[in-house]
Amino acid sequence: MAIRIALRVLVGLVFCVSAVAKLLAIDDFELYVYSYGWLSLNVSYVVARLCIGWELVLGGLLLTGWWKRMTRTAVLLTLVAFSLFLCYAALSGRNESCECMGKWVDLNPGMSLLKNGLLILLVLWGVRETGAKESRQMWKMIVGAVVGVVLMVIPFVVSVPDSWGFGPQQELYGESDLKEATSTDGALLKMGVGEGRRLVVFVTPKCPYCKLARKKLAGLVKRHGLKEGSVVYVEPEDIGKELWIRITYGARPLMLLMDGQEVEATYHLRNVDEDEVVDFLH
Repeated sequence: MAIRIALRVLVGLVFCVSAVAKLLAIDDFELYVYSYGWLSLNVSYVVARLCIGWELVLGGLLLTGWWKRMTRTAVLLTLVAFSLFLCYAALSGRNESCECMGKWVDLNPGMSLLKNGLLILLVLWGVRETGAKESRQMWKMIVGAVVGVVLMVIPFVVSVPDSWGFGPQQELYGESDLKEATSTDGALLKMGVGEGRRLVVFVTPKCPYCKLARKKLAGLVKRHGLKEGSVVYVEPEDIGKELWIRITYGARPLMLLMDGQEVEATYHLRNVDEDEVVDFLH
């Protein structure tokens, strides 16, 4: 009996730790979800947080030991669903971290499948009814429902989805310097900026937010099949540090949706409008 309780608590802690790890690295997790091209950016933000909330709910049920039959079924179905997704990832050649444990433990799909297999065995053996009829007191049902809702909401409160927390806004940039850089013999014109429609992204090599912007835009290009060269990344060394700073005012990543020399829209990492970008570049 004690061993089964210990195993149930252990699996519950794994679910809770996995949820917290994902939440602390939510940017990478939501972009991993988006990278498969099945969902839009805005939907990916929500699905990523629902996954985290659901793991918290399952972890809480396992730790309390309430409604073992229902919990056992829900946990097993969840692990099977996650495993099927990981099988797809592995068969598709996706060998990068699946973000199952956030940035705490780097697991590729194969390693995560082994983890899920072990958890399934632990659940089958450790999460069982004891023979006594499970309690269905009204207070327990009310408390369980309220706590469950709170746990599902926590990821949305701790990390508000970009589409909820950031609306359209005009980013500052050096207009005269940009015009000069896209004119004849300008540094940006030599990179193809100033001719046709482009999304121009000003980044620096070591900026973590710039790396996230690259991942986000790579998923966008892949999902919508945008033509090569429609997204142009500009680093300080490409046009000179001084000019780069004059154009961006040091802000990064700065994204400019440009038609020739004209800037039609501006974005930062959090407020990229997927539909607007795709409609403009197609």
